[in-house]
Amino acid sequence: MSRREELLSAAMHYVGDHGLATLTLRPLAAALGTSDRMLVYHFGSREGLVVALLDRAFADLATVWQGRQAARPSDLVRVLWQTFAEPGVRVALRLYLEAASLAGTDELWREQLAPAASSYLHTAEQWLVEAGMSPAIAPSAARLASAALDGALLQLGIDGDQGAATETVELLARQLDSLID
Repeated sequence: MSRREELLSAAMHYVGDHGLATLTLRPLAAALGTSDRMLVYHFGSREGLVVALLDRAFADLATVWQGRQAARPSDLVRVLWQTFAEPGVRVALRLYLEAASLAGTDELWREQLAPAASSYLHTAEQWLVEAGMSPAIAPSAARLASAALDGALLQLGIDGDQGAATETVELLARQLDSLID
């Protein structure tokens, strides 16, 4: 593993504990046992590091689809929901949700999040088409699934009601299946 990859992995853990909104290079570098200059060397800037962190988070989330067959459109949200509960995905999920919240009010965060989110949605579209959904509606269905899952995750964070969140995801799953021609 390269030094850049080592730093990125360690930064993922740090940000998982401390969040993205207040991330600055000096405290991060101190926690990682390096200097802020070395972080700039490897990532170009704080923004470059954030982009690398978001790319890693989406890559971690995208591993959900690897090696899985899409039998029904509903499998998309069921597989994602089950995966979101896995401990190894929690950091990636936190990064994504925090960045998505920041993107709603800050153009810089929107610019940093957009490429990874676009790739994620494209993968979801492909999954839905492979599961029998029309290519004409798969982009909108992928966006709907993503938005609904985001909302379920945020509501779960607010009220802690796992049962209600799971029921919401099941309703979404049934609705996606109803969209097959």
